[in-house]
Formats: sequence, C-alpha cells, structure tokens
Amino acid sequence: MTGGLRPGAEVAGYVIERRLGAGGMGAVHLARHPRLPRHDALKVLAPGRSADPGFRERFRREAELASRLDHPNLVSVYGSGADGELLWIAMQFVDGQDAAALVRAGGLPAARAVAIVAEAARGLDAVHAAGLLHRDVKPANILVSRDGDRVLVTDFGIAKEETGGTATGTMPATLAYAAPEQIRGGELDRRADVYGLGATLYHLLTGQLPFRRETAAAMLHAQLSAPPPRPSRVAPGLPVALDDVIARAMAKDPAQRYDGCGELAEAARAALGGKTFRRVRRVRVALAAGLAAITVAATAAALGLRADPPVDPPPTTAASVAAPWGSADFLVAAFPDLLPATPAARGHLDLSCKAVDDAAVPGIVCTGDNPTVWWLMVKCRTDRAPYPPITTPGEGESAWTRPSGSGTAVWRTDPDQYRGQVGKLDVRFGESNRNFCALQAFGMSSGGDLYDRWWSEAPI
Repeated sequence: MTGGLRPGAEVAGYVIERRLGAGGMGAVHLARHPRLPRHDALKVLAPGRSADPGFRERFRREAELASRLDHPNLVSVYGSGADGELLWIAMQFVDGQDAAALVRAGGLPAARAVAIVAEAARGLDAVHAAGLLHRDVKPANILVSRDGDRVLVTDFGIAKEETGGTATGTMPATLAYAAPEQIRGGELDRRADVYGLGATLYHLLTGQLPFRRETAAAMLHAQLSAPPPRPSRVAPGLPVALDDVIARAMAKDPAQRYDGCGELAEAARAALGGKTFRRVRRVRVALAAGLAAITVAATAAALGLRADPPVDPPPTTAASVAAPWGSADFLVAAFPDLLPATPAARGHLDLSCKAVDDAAVPGIVCTGDNPTVWWLMVKCRTDRAPYPPITTPGEGESAWTRPSGSGTAVWRTDPDQYRGQVGKLDVRFGESNRNFCALQAFGMSSGGDLYDRWWSEAPI
C-alpha cells in the first residue's frame, strides 16, 4: 500500500474513514479501531518519506516519546507499528478543532484565549517534568474539543529529551513560534517551549503572528533582534498588563523568561485583572495500557547519595568541561556501583545510561532489558534545596533504613503495553547531605516486588 489512504482502506486492522489533516510528516486519519467500539486518530508516515531513514527514525521517536506521557492535557498515544512499508501511530481522537482554526473562525475573547493557554501549559509542564521538550508549540498543535471542555497538546514529531540543542543549520520548529536560541541552533531547555506558548498566546489574543513580516528572512531577523510585540497595540481592548506578560514570555534571553509554562499562564490570568472566567474542565481520558507507567517514569526525579560526605558538583573549569558526564559527573563519582564511569560503558544490571542536561538538576537516565529494573533515573539538585516530597499516590509506602542512610519509598503497580504490568518505585532520602536527591525506577512485575527484591539490595 503506497498511495494515499482512501476511506475503507485498512492499516494494521484500522479502517480509514476520513482524513483529518496532513503535515510534512504525513497525514492523520479518523480510523475505526479493529477490536474496540471507538475511533482513533491514525497518523501515517507519508509514502514519500517512508524510504528516508531519517524520517522513519523521527516518526518512530515521536511514538516513543509521546507514549511516555500521561496527562489529561496531552493527546494519548495508544500504539504504533508498521504495516508493510507504512509506519503508523494510533492516538486519541479529539472531536473538535485546533486553536489556530478557532482563531481563523473569528477570533477568541481574551479570557478564552488565556484559558486555552492555561490548560496547554499544564500539559507542557508535564512534558518538561518528564525530561522532554515539545519544541513546536503553536496554535495548530493545541486541540480544543467541540464542547470546549478539553484542551490537549499534540504532535510530538520533533520532541526530544531535554539534553541539548538543535543542530546548526536545521530548525524543524515552525518559524513564527520558534525561540531565538532554537533558530540559532543553541542549547534548549523548557524555556524554549515557554517562548512558543507566549507566541501562541499572542496569536490567540490578537489573531496575528507575533512577528508578521513580508518574508521568512525578515521574520527571522525580527525574532532575533526586534523587541517582543505588544498585543494591546493590535487589539486596544486588551489590558496593557498583557504586554508585559508577552514581553517576558518572549524575551530574547531565556534567563529572562518565565521558568515554566504554568508560571506564564498564571501571569496571564493576573493580567486580566483577576476576572473570573470559565475554566476549561480537565477530563482524564482513557489511556492505553502502559502509558501511565512509561510516562510517570519519564516525569520523575532522581537519585540519592550515600551517607558518606557528599561529592560537590565540580567547578566550571577546563578540566570539568572535559569530564565524560559533564555537569552530571559528580553523580557518577558518588555512585560508582550504580552508574558507569563513562557514557559508553554499562551501569548497574548492564543498563545503558545517558545524561539529563539540566544545569540546576543534573541527572542520569539508565535503560535496558533487564527484568529486574529496566528504567531508572538519578537526579540531584546542585543548589542543595530539598527535593519535593513524593506526591504520586501509591499502593505502598515505607520508611527505610540501611547502613548508607534512611528515607522513604513509595511504590505502585502500573499496566504496561508490552510487559503486562510493571512496578514503579520512588525514593527520597532523609539526611541533609542528600535530601536534595531522588531516585525513580521501573521494573519487576509489581511495585512490592521492586521494593522488596531490588531496593533492599540496590547499590546506593
């Protein structure tokens, strides 16, 4: 099957009913589920892209990254695979429109625009908590249900782990909403998505692109050098305070922006003068087995140190820049039995590890096929502020004590698409020399087994 998908065509058992939209990667179709009485949105890689290994890998990564996420403001991924030469991703179908279509249909009241952005911000903050970046935040990637009760962020086609930048000379995001550092190919963190959400808010408030110019080159120049646009100049009825919100969200320097998308949304609400407006109701949708486990795994936080005197993060010197783990090198020095000495080596249980590049909370994520633990994350705050307590509900909680120290652990069992069910374990540490660290792990077939059979012997 290499041509366009027509109504009645089948892909992996799904029956195509109609096309919902199309983009550079492929088309999204409304499809009837092969076994369940429901419709899914089926994204199929464009036939012309299927032969390109780069596009196939990007499509595969979209499914992998999106499947980690479990949040009512994020479109759920139910499954993915190949049908012959066709690659497909089955996603939650949202009966409604994207925010760009709402603007084209006649604009949005300011309160409604802020409400949509606030719900999208919750989803994006969950993305960032998972150690991921969306990198293409724009009105077209924010879906609003027909009844207006649900707002969901979609399209993780260029999402990635929060570990680096965009390669020089490439800029896969939509230019009109891309942060300056994204255009330059610099290092990216969640504040690039804050910029995109700020540009989105401007568009929803005014009906215009933030830096509308005659050519793409002129738009690019404006994004790199022109001051942030003022929405009150385009729509005089808007509070002038919203100008300051947009100015901070779209600051050229990421350090001057809001620290997170939720902070931007709260500032926008306050700029409306504290007016009460209908809050978009958050509705949790049915998720495929496994999303909760994989998702929360990516959302967590990190690892604890021994009771020995802590190893401080190295100062920024030429020697430390050359350290194999960069800013996370001090974690490896503190956990030689858990983490490998270099990224090319293997860690505990033969897991493959990589750094989470966050200056404030450096960490290391390890994954593999070991049945005991197949995913774990280690993070410690460099400012040594206590790590937030565990708030995720669990089926069990225990205070633990061992020669290396003490703390608390919470575990639960989650469904998993491939393993049936898996155990999840969150650990915090009580001593002042490591209460700024956390550990999270997934493995075994239940949370109780993971705690009893792995944690008690873990080389921490």
